[in-house]
Amino acid sequence: MTEETSSSNQADAKLLQASLEVVADRADALIASFYERLFAEYPAVRPMFPADMKPQEDKLLGAIVALVTHYETPEALRPTLLALGEKHAGWGVQPEHFTAVAGCLLATLREYAGDAFTPEVEGAWVRAYTWAAGTMMQGMAVGVAESRAA
Repeated sequence: MTEETSSSNQADAKLLQASLEVVADRADALIASFYERLFAEYPAVRPMFPADMKPQEDKLLGAIVALVTHYETPEALRPTLLALGEKHAGWGVQPEHFTAVAGCLLATLREYAGDAFTPEVEGAWVRAYTWAAGTMMQGMAVGVAESRAA
C-alpha cells in the first residue's frame, strides 16, 4: 500500500465513521429500508432471502459496521470477505446483484443521512463498497470453481 493510498484510506475511514454515526440511532430502520428498496427495485432477488429478515438485517448491519471499523486495515477484512463471497456463490448470487445492492445501499444511506451525505461521503462509500464487493466476487469465483470441480 502506498503512502497516498494509506492517506486516502484514512480520509475515507473518517468519512465513513462520521456518516455511520449520523445514522447510528436509526441503523435498524435504515437496514430494513434498504431491503425494502432492494426487493421493490429487484423483486427477482427476494427468493434468495429468508422469510424472516431480522437475522439477515442484523448480519448486514454487522458487516457494514465491520467494514467501517476495519477500513484502514483491509487485510483484516479480506479473509472474511473472501469466505462470504464463497457462500454467496452457493446462494446463486451473480455479479450484477452487487450493482443492485450498491445502488440501493447508497440511495438508502443518502435518504437517512440527509445533508450529511455529501459528495465526499458518497465517494468514500462507493470506494469502500467497491473494494468489499470486489473482494467478495473473488471469493465467489473460488466457490464457483470449487463447485464445478466437485
